[in-house]
Amino acid sequence: MSTEQEQPASAPTAVKRRDFLKVLGAGTAATTMLGCASEKVERLIPYLVSPDQTVPGVSTYYATTCRECSVACGVIAETRDGRTIKLEGNPDHPVNRGALCARGQSALQGLYNPDRYRGPMVRRDGQLQPVSWDDALQLFVQKINETRSRGGAANAVFINQHESGSFPGFLDGWLGGFGMPGHLSYDAGADHAAIAANRQTYGVAWPKLDFGAAQLVVSIGADFLDGWGAMVPQQLDFADARANHEKSPRLIYVGPRRALTGLNADQGIDCKPGSEMAIVRMLAGQLPIEGVALATGVAASVLDAFVREFAAAKPNMVVAGGGGVDGLEVALAANQLNQSQGNVGVTIKPNEGYLGFDRMASPAELRALTQRMNSGGVSLLMVRGANPAFTLPKSVGFAAAMAKVPFKVSFSSVPDETSELADLILPDHHSLEQWGDAEPIRGTISLQQPAMDPVFDSRATSDVLIAAAKKDPGSAARYQMNDYRSWLIGRFPGGAAGLTAALPRAIASGSLGESTTARPVPAVSAAAPIEQSSGNMYLVVYPHPMIGDGRGANKPWLQEIPDPVTKICWQTVAEMNPATAEKMGLANGDLITVQTSAGSLTLPVLRYPGTQRETVAIATGRGHTHAGRYAKSGLNPLEILPAAEDRAGGVAFVSTKANVSKAGGHAHLVTTEGSARQHGRGIGQAIAIADLGKTGHPEGGTEHREEMAGDAPHQFLPGLRSPVANDAQGGQGDPLSNDKGMYDPNHWSGMAKRRWAMTVDLARCTGCAACVSACYAENNIPTVGADWQGAKVLPDRTGFGANILRSREMAWIRIERYYEGGEDGGADFDTRFVPMMCQHCGNAPCEPVCPVYATYHAPDGLNVQVYNRCVGTRYCSNNCPYKVRYFNWFGYGEPARPQYAFPEPLNWQLNPDVTVRGKGVMEKCSFCVQRIREAENRAAAEKRPLKADEFTTACAASCPSRAITFGDAADESWTVTQLAKDSRAYHVFEELNTYTAIVYLKKVTHPSPARAGGT
Repeated sequence: MSTEQEQPASAPTAVKRRDFLKVLGAGTAATTMLGCASEKVERLIPYLVSPDQTVPGVSTYYATTCRECSVACGVIAETRDGRTIKLEGNPDHPVNRGALCARGQSALQGLYNPDRYRGPMVRRDGQLQPVSWDDALQLFVQKINETRSRGGAANAVFINQHESGSFPGFLDGWLGGFGMPGHLSYDAGADHAAIAANRQTYGVAWPKLDFGAAQLVVSIGADFLDGWGAMVPQQLDFADARANHEKSPRLIYVGPRRALTGLNADQGIDCKPGSEMAIVRMLAGQLPIEGVALATGVAASVLDAFVREFAAAKPNMVVAGGGGVDGLEVALAANQLNQSQGNVGVTIKPNEGYLGFDRMASPAELRALTQRMNSGGVSLLMVRGANPAFTLPKSVGFAAAMAKVPFKVSFSSVPDETSELADLILPDHHSLEQWGDAEPIRGTISLQQPAMDPVFDSRATSDVLIAAAKKDPGSAARYQMNDYRSWLIGRFPGGAAGLTAALPRAIASGSLGESTTARPVPAVSAAAPIEQSSGNMYLVVYPHPMIGDGRGANKPWLQEIPDPVTKICWQTVAEMNPATAEKMGLANGDLITVQTSAGSLTLPVLRYPGTQRETVAIATGRGHTHAGRYAKSGLNPLEILPAAEDRAGGVAFVSTKANVSKAGGHAHLVTTEGSARQHGRGIGQAIAIADLGKTGHPEGGTEHREEMAGDAPHQFLPGLRSPVANDAQGGQGDPLSNDKGMYDPNHWSGMAKRRWAMTVDLARCTGCAACVSACYAENNIPTVGADWQGAKVLPDRTGFGANILRSREMAWIRIERYYEGGEDGGADFDTRFVPMMCQHCGNAPCEPVCPVYATYHAPDGLNVQVYNRCVGTRYCSNNCPYKVRYFNWFGYGEPARPQYAFPEPLNWQLNPDVTVRGKGVMEKCSFCVQRIREAENRAAAEKRPLKADEFTTACAASCPSRAITFGDAADESWTVTQLAKDSRAYHVFEELNTYTAIVYLKKVTHPSPARAGGT
């Protein structure tokens, strides 16, 4: 039985007048409460004595650990009136240093996921049905005892989501007490080839990459800026290295598809899939350039320049990502190249590595487990937080084999393809509801504490295991503690006192002593070289940058935020080089069939110049069947991927060719992209590294403008201010019009002394879209792409993404992605990422056209939108040259409407400081005005002035590349003021005299030495 709830939310029960009068008459000593679905009036205890650390309407902050991936970043959870409403990076945490990626931000949508299991469930008559915890626990213990009595304990299997910390050891101890083998720690998104190669070469699973120490970084298919390894700290370090312009490294990306790291590279080399080893051996001097050019399809001149640059750049860094059949060999060769170049200890630092990748079970172990299940060799299967039925290639047959296990237990908190096959569901708490710890780097313990009470009737798996052990006479003596928290306190350095002292920062010095020994890999299911497979194109399957291996598919933020590379959302597409698509007569959206020996998919084409000409690429993560209402969008390419592995036991995502053919028909692409080219508009500007500091106007610079008689000067006034209306009129203005009210700098309010502004450094920005997710979370922005949210008028514009097809997306920040060059479909192109939000213009085109004054200019520089004044004429949007205003076409914020974007309990996450907008209202970026006013009010209450940089906006706080800086441009002590004076500073569409408050700093390009005339 599916637990998904697809019906639209019904209207809340109305309160009757008589009942309302009953409530009013309840008196002042006590108040009363009327249930939504009951006429009974009950007594309510007044909220006079609040729980510890809780003040009504005031946020409490809990430091804890993010569990959305294996890295274990530190986060600060903001909880208001018992509800966690926002996550931010912990600035004291040594791993992420205050930054937080889009997946980390979306943990809240996992916590409040409307499709979470409400409580335990048991399979009866072929369907999962609710059951009490007492009955569920009794059945669990009964099945364990039956397994032991039949001598099958040694054949029981526990698959756990991979994590560092104390729980894996606790789990193995519990399993051992029942005579069961240790658990399998599974992470479908990990690069097992790279991990195995690192262990063999460096002695650690994942070393620190010091980009700042390198002159040249070479990535062989390693997307280290998005999902490959320790993404957030790697992005922080890379951005810092590139911001040091005098010593910034050049980045060359080699691979058949340019991922996000590839688009941030200074040069892309698009080799054929499976030919990466030839390039690594060429760099090592083991193969001639001519032979490598023939094998890779890359011009010999390009390879020759590459070899010469690599030989001259010392120190350098080479990182290789797996994915191919020879993924381990390529990664080993790259690591050995680092050794021979003297990079180990300089740019590759094993002693400062990350521990979140130790003791992982390989997909080969799960494939071997599948064979055991098929043969009846597994007596009891337990799964927590993993979904192998979806994340393994369908040809492995995990789901079919799982059906042959006598009893299956899932500890998943959300439905998925694996838990739907279970006989018993014991739903785990979300990570924000339970205790735990992690050891992300050696010598640092990162604590995990509940940020709120459980949303549903779930229980921490650790507590369930303790309760089960207490019912067993042989184990009860070892589990005298009340719960898992008590067990953690017992082994924490300093005990309860030490834990209490560490919780405010959730960081402690010490080590958990967990094993870092690599697991043995069973005999792998190796595939023949990719060239021996049949087909007219190579198939590249890669993890989606937002959804990953599929674990984020039921989080609407991650579905709606466009893929930073393709700009596609809510949809699965086949990426193809434009030149290849032209040859086949394919336009964007034309349907093709991709067929392999394992199956076929029919999906629309996306022309993407970052794809090698003989390659078709498809992202994983979408196409679920039992993972919730949002996860059904798209298709799953793992259904057509053969069951092949590399020598490290990882899934070979690049292992076969495919027959690609026209299928006939067309589908609209669900994308927010208007044009991939700037058409000379200078939106995303850049400057070559050699031109920094030079006078004149290099690429994208501002040219001299002609002056008109009587025209006012166009320069900003001090503090990034624009001329006031009278000044802007020049000689045509009325000199007697001097009454400026609150806009006078001498006004008692002092508001006009400020100019809230922002800088965006395009040399740092990687386009990862963490800022977009942070804005969704902070500002109650609705997602509009679910299939039931769109109007059912046009047959070809229904289903998932229908509103996006009508350009009705609501995100206040969008990441513009522009290409420069590569019009012929070649790999020689540059990419500019430009975060675009309301520019808070000093001379805003939106303000004078609003007939009801819903948008106006505040004295402190903000372009304000008054929601309850807006009547939805949309004149402001029509007059905005930046197109950053968004209109509520439907009642996304109104619970009674079918388009409601926050089905219970997603609405628990809504920020009470921000209005939830209704139908017919225009909205846009507010510079997080609620944070501005909170900081001002706090400073006023403390009778002090605002301190420089004491707060920032949600987007700036989360940014893993530190590209966004916010502050008061009228105060020299704020960082934003100094950045706005950078020689790279410019304003988008400056010629329109809008006097924007957002200053962009030009991207710094690093042309190859050969082009620059070097060697």
